[in-house]
Amino acid sequence: AIRDGLTLLHELGALHDNQDKPSLTTIGRDLARIPLDPRMARMLIEANTNGCLDDVMVIVAAMTIQDVRERPLDFQAQADQAHARFKDKESDFLSSLKLWDYIGDSRDELSGNAFRKRMKREFLHYMRIREWRDLVRQLRDVERQLGWSPADSVAGERDAAAVHQSLLTGLLSNIGARDGNSKEFQGARGTRFMVFPGSSLAKRPPEFLMAAELVETSRLWARDVAKIEPAWVERAAGDLLKHSY
Repeated sequence: AIRDGLTLLHELGALHDNQDKPSLTTIGRDLARIPLDPRMARMLIEANTNGCLDDVMVIVAAMTIQDVRERPLDFQAQADQAHARFKDKESDFLSSLKLWDYIGDSRDELSGNAFRKRMKREFLHYMRIREWRDLVRQLRDVERQLGWSPADSVAGERDAAAVHQSLLTGLLSNIGARDGNSKEFQGARGTRFMVFPGSSLAKRPPEFLMAAELVETSRLWARDVAKIEPAWVERAAGDLLKHSY
C-alpha cells in the first residue's frame, strides 16, 4: 500500500525523483494542504495555473459524490430523455458543467418548493444536488485559505481545453489510445478497456481519451470520459513517458 501511494505521488509530480529519501515538490506541498483525494487535489492545482479553477472545482465535486442524475428502473427511457440535453459529444465532464449551470439557473428562477418539484420531475436527486453545492462551497473555502483566486471567465465562455488539461494531470494512469478501428482502448500499464455504454462518447469513441475511473464488471469499462490530445499527455506526463525512436 505504501509503495502504491508513493507511485501515485510520483505520478502526480508531488515527489522529487530521489528514491532513497523522497521529498515534496512545490506541487506536493500544495497537495498536502488540500483535504481531497490527491488526484483531485492535483487537478485543482493545475486548474489554478490554467485559469479555470471554478469549472474544475465543480467537476471535482461532481466526481466525489454519487451522480445526481437518477435512472429509475421503471422510467429509464424518460430519464435518459430528460438528461440528453446535458450531453456533450466530446466530454462527459463538460456534461457535468452544463448540468450545474442548469441547476443554478433553475434555483434562481424558482421558489424552494417549485425547484424541488422540477428536479424530481426531471430525474435529478435533490439531496445529492445539495451535497454537490455544499462540496463546491467547501472547496471555495480551501481556495481562499490557499490564497488562490478564481480567474474571471468571459461571460458564457469556457476554455474546454484548459479544463481538460487540468483534469488530465490527475488521470494520467486512466488514459487510453484506440486500438485501430475497434471500440477497444489500450490503456496505461497494459490494460485494455471500452467506454461505458452510458457515456456520450460510447457510440463514436475518439482516438485518445481519459477516464475518471476504470471499473471492472463483465469487462473493464471507462466511466466519465473525455477526448484528449496526445500532445497534452506529453506536456503533463513528462518523465513518466517511455519514448521509442
